[in-house]
Amino acid sequence: MLLVSLVGDAKIVVPDSMLNIRKSYLYFITSPDTAQAIIETIRKRKLAPEWEIEYAEGNLYFNQRRYLTAVSIYKKIDVRPEISDSTNVQLLLLKRMMDCYDELLDSDHLVRTLMRLRTLAERNHNKAFEAMTYFTSGKWHHINGQKDLGYTYCHDAIEMMKSSDYPSKHVELRGFYGEMVKMYARDGRYDDAMHMSRLQEAETLHPAPIIIKKANERGLRQTYAIRASMLAKAGRMSEADQAYESWKKTTGGNVIDDKEIFDYLRLSKKDEEALDIVTSYRYFLYRRGDTLSVRMLAVLNMEALLRVEIGDYEQVYKLGYQIGAIADSLHVRRSSEQMQTTYHLLKEKNESQQRAQWITILTIILVAVLIISLVILYYVRYIRQRNVELIKVLNGLDAYRRAVINGDSPTSPEVVAALEEMRKLKLPNDLSSEELEEPDDEDRRLYVEMDKQVTRDRLFLKPGLGRDDLMRLIGVDKNRFGKMMSKYSDASNTSVYINMKRVEYGAKLLLEQPEYTIATIASECGMSNTVTFNRTFKEVYNMTPSEYRDKMNALLQQKG
Repeated sequence: MLLVSLVGDAKIVVPDSMLNIRKSYLYFITSPDTAQAIIETIRKRKLAPEWEIEYAEGNLYFNQRRYLTAVSIYKKIDVRPEISDSTNVQLLLLKRMMDCYDELLDSDHLVRTLMRLRTLAERNHNKAFEAMTYFTSGKWHHINGQKDLGYTYCHDAIEMMKSSDYPSKHVELRGFYGEMVKMYARDGRYDDAMHMSRLQEAETLHPAPIIIKKANERGLRQTYAIRASMLAKAGRMSEADQAYESWKKTTGGNVIDDKEIFDYLRLSKKDEEALDIVTSYRYFLYRRGDTLSVRMLAVLNMEALLRVEIGDYEQVYKLGYQIGAIADSLHVRRSSEQMQTTYHLLKEKNESQQRAQWITILTIILVAVLIISLVILYYVRYIRQRNVELIKVLNGLDAYRRAVINGDSPTSPEVVAALEEMRKLKLPNDLSSEELEEPDDEDRRLYVEMDKQVTRDRLFLKPGLGRDDLMRLIGVDKNRFGKMMSKYSDASNTSVYINMKRVEYGAKLLLEQPEYTIATIASECGMSNTVTFNRTFKEVYNMTPSEYRDKMNALLQQKG
């Protein structure tokens, strides 16, 4: 029995009978403060190894969806030498870290952690943890548009988990089936989604020890919430109502899980309940400082959608302002991350190609005639040179765009170096000495300032943007503007410059919006003429938009 002191700040006093790490897990859902008190008391009295205490604390934060805090604790444990001899601890730790990065949408750390976990699981013939990595891979393939491959990975992972002897496999299977309900629902495959929901329910009702039973009660509530919302979106309201009634009879949920019922409440016109659910979750995020994230963006969108339906347009306007601010911030951050991801993918692809080509060269030298060997050597040098130049261009672009995003001075050394690097790579061999003379500092500053505004504010998306607009932007006349463009821009004229900006934006949309057609991408970039978009894109990237999308998706698939 736990005693609570009411003197001064309320503190939970933990009796000796409760000072056990495993017992703290019993309170993760029902009383997180009690679980924290048990952990802190064990730490104060040094009743368990520090890594074990840290792991329990990380799991407590993970259970509360405080993923940044949890993963920072897991990373500390990951480098502790005392866990190096325990395969089971390493497997559990890497699995938790993988789940954190998955929830945080941190693809770079997710891939690295996932591969570490898969390698360790395969080496120790652990099917359960291997299945966890394959399911996560399948989920990401599905999100990135490779839906058939994603479903294949997920179903394979389910079969691997079912055949394992993992003690908590029914808990994991419950999570697998819940994710697949959402995947099938997003694709409009509601019969498949309902089948997965029944399997999720069966796993939740599976007999379990008390420490897992608490999680199962919470899981059952989540199962019915997901089912009710899925069926409501499918238009099967009578079935959705039954799931809702089952949901109301369950216990053990919290604001995190209960948001899954939102779509049912909205579609069934239970506006007051829906508003209570969504505002409770929003305040939950605020209290934890989670104000600039995909989760906050999603909950604000949910609330705005609901308030539109109930006619509260004044509040919709305020929410729209918040949504726009968060979306812009996330877009800038993701653009920078996308550039880094593209750079690393191309670099790794380059290194992989080089290794494969050298092996091919050595083999052919032994069996081929001299002339064939010379052709192959020439080809290798050509590819290597192109890749090196491409990486230099990406480095230059990355430095320039980071300067724009961070608001650096347009004449800062980083910006100037980036522009000069890109300019040198594009110089033809027959430039006159006049064209190679040292540029005027003021003209260069004005050009960089203009380019910065065009890039940062996405002025190129304006369909009627032209030379006069850019001249007014920096206050120069036609002659001076023409000289600036010829010196500092890779484009032959203003129209080409603007279209180059548009196709650079289009290249990002091709990866971020796999469902968009080429015509839609062109329109989103401010180019209503798809032919012009395709032609300009090929001039800039030496391939068509479709080829670019296919090649980059192939690289991303290999990365995952």
